[in-house]
Amino acid sequence: MVKKIARNFIFISLVFFILGCVEGLVYPTKHLFKSFYSAAVFVPPGQLTAFLNDFFSKIHTHISLIGWVSSALMGILYFIAPQIRGEERFSKWICNTNFWLHFSGIMVLCIGWNVIGSAGLGAGLKHGTPEFTKAVSIYKPLIWSGGGAILISALLFSYNIIFRCLCLSVKQTARAVS
Repeated sequence: MVKKIARNFIFISLVFFILGCVEGLVYPTKHLFKSFYSAAVFVPPGQLTAFLNDFFSKIHTHISLIGWVSSALMGILYFIAPQIRGEERFSKWICNTNFWLHFSGIMVLCIGWNVIGSAGLGAGLKHGTPEFTKAVSIYKPLIWSGGGAILISALLFSYNIIFRCLCLSVKQTARAVS
């Protein structure tokens, strides 16, 4: 079971790695492919730079750091941790929930920023104005739910590694910290 979860995390980390690399080319080529990028994100060409600066940079950062790096580290730790303990003691339910919350949280969070940027800037509003905030407030739950899913996933992962795999009790953890 642990090899399957590790493999799943490594696979999505590679997908996010490639996506992050492709996204990394968007900003330096924004003038060359301005019409294509504007159509792809539903933002007028005059608002493309604002979209890239204010929203795309957030999407790129989360795809690269949480999507690529965190997913790869989770996969590696799920594979290595049982070797430290000498046995596999993970909860299958927690592993699967961790994986799907992590993956869906990243996707919902990034889609949320894309929708907010496209809706606000596409309507001709300037980011940071009260009008922009009011116009996109309906989409804010996407950001909150995506971020919440990532947080719950991180907590499940931490629990699984510390208490299930390494079998540390709360008392042992307290002693180790002090």
